[in-house]
Amino acid sequence: MILKLKSWFMGLNIRHKILILFYGVVVITSLLIVLFSYTISINQLKEEVGNSLLRDTKRIAASIDFLQRDVNELSSFLVLDQRIQNFISPHSDFTKYSLGPLASLLASKDYISFIALYSFQGDKYYFSNDSSTLIMDLELIKRTSFYREVLDRKGAPIWVSLENLPFDLILKNNYPKIAMARVLLDFNTYRPEGLLVICINIPTIEKVYSENLKEKESAFFIADRNGNIISFKSTFSGFTPKSAHDILTKYLKDKQNVVININSSKLLVTSSLIPTSDWRLVSVVSLKNAINSIRISFIRFYLRILAFCLIFAFLVSMYFSKVLTRPLEKLANSMKKVRQGNLEEKVEFEYHSKDEIAVVIREYNRMVERINELINKILKLEINKKEAELKALEAQINPHFLYNTLDTIFWKAEKAKDKELSEMIYSLSRLFRLTLNRGEEFIQVRGEKELIERYLFLQSQRYKNKFRYCVSISDEILDYYIPKLILQPFVENAIVHGLENNSKESFLEVIGEKEGENLKFIIKDNGPGMSEETLEKLKKLINSDNIKEKVGYAIRNVNERLKLYYGDRYVLKIDSKEKEGTTVLLILPESIS
Repeated sequence: MILKLKSWFMGLNIRHKILILFYGVVVITSLLIVLFSYTISINQLKEEVGNSLLRDTKRIAASIDFLQRDVNELSSFLVLDQRIQNFISPHSDFTKYSLGPLASLLASKDYISFIALYSFQGDKYYFSNDSSTLIMDLELIKRTSFYREVLDRKGAPIWVSLENLPFDLILKNNYPKIAMARVLLDFNTYRPEGLLVICINIPTIEKVYSENLKEKESAFFIADRNGNIISFKSTFSGFTPKSAHDILTKYLKDKQNVVININSSKLLVTSSLIPTSDWRLVSVVSLKNAINSIRISFIRFYLRILAFCLIFAFLVSMYFSKVLTRPLEKLANSMKKVRQGNLEEKVEFEYHSKDEIAVVIREYNRMVERINELINKILKLEINKKEAELKALEAQINPHFLYNTLDTIFWKAEKAKDKELSEMIYSLSRLFRLTLNRGEEFIQVRGEKELIERYLFLQSQRYKNKFRYCVSISDEILDYYIPKLILQPFVENAIVHGLENNSKESFLEVIGEKEGENLKFIIKDNGPGMSEETLEKLKKLINSDNIKEKVGYAIRNVNERLKLYYGDRYVLKIDSKEKEGTTVLLILPESIS
């Protein structure tokens, strides 16, 4: 079946193939895009629902934190009250009835249900707004870890749940309570002299978040910093305080919101810290119930988009299958002509497009042009190669002949005991050998140094009693490689333009040394020098591309070679003053690459 389908497809013309493929790709792509968009939308919806619930949770946590901060501020006010100070450090005229006016102050805070005061002198006192009565003796409280923790705070408040304490602070307590506790400091000695406990009924706290239990399956709970559940409300079936404790220890930890699976149900859990008490408020809702109604709307919306995309794609694919085949047919016809040997063939493409087909056609036209150029270039290269081979053969024959002839003359001069002539012949022979350098482009500095010394020796023999020289190149740089015949043209220029036109004794000095990571060479003479105008003209000629200009040709050649080998990493500087001489500075990197 597959083979038949493949055979049928391959038998279609290109237009129908493009139509089928284009529409097929669009259909598959549309389905994938719709599914992908739906998945992303649902994930974004989950995230948005999570963020919304997190905002609600933070708002509720802020409300609870406001109550606790208000209690903390009230406790600070009480600590500063002189009546409280008298209570913990009683005077002869102090009676417990002196604390009575505080009751009216506390009555204004309807969320405060109970206040207990202890003096380390043995007195205790309490106010109650919910009919709870009697408090435990301080001596019994002092034996507990709770008291030690409050004492360690040195007057700072601490929040606890009375249900989680290992003792009954209020002997007849009518409601579960959370409490703020702090020691009372005597402001005369700054020593702890009493204990203050202010309580809020947990149902009062639960009222803050009970109105948010709107979902069919949702829950809120508060846990202290040790993970103990302080308050718990749930509309889930089977969701218990133990389930809440498991969520805290297994899933939440440092996260603010998370999606978890419990009993095959996905639950969205959000939490927020209550800064004052360092407690955590946690909200739990059923993810399915939270997004189910919106999910159905999304499905209908994406189905409509899919239907529209498929209809539109069919019409577009019909049009483009026709448009795309036209330039392809032209390209195929042009390829046939090129195959037959017509390398001048090009595809005329009327559209100023940048799509793939236009790029292929443009590149095809360039390829044909490039093939033509390469064929011509290969022909030229073959011709140049033959000429180079011939010149190489000549270059190989001529030096050998020259060396052998000079050697013969040298030995004849030695036999005749003409030391001056033999030294000149030997220097000339070495000069030729170093100049050719076996065809290598680079030479060691020691080789270039010897070449200059041989050249200067020959020139000194020519200009007797009129020419002195000094070659001072540091041993430190002798093993470095530089392009051959880089220094010699400057030495030759100094002799030709300085010595020959100088009536007094001429002196030429060549210096070479290491400067950082560079090789520094200086060639200076005491010749007639150049005027500023002549020097500027020479500098322009050195950088000129006019190969017909003969002035400065050798130096221009050196400059071009230096550019080729070093790019812009070298320095070539010529300074000259009329009647004072000329100095050439050349700085090269120690490495060629």
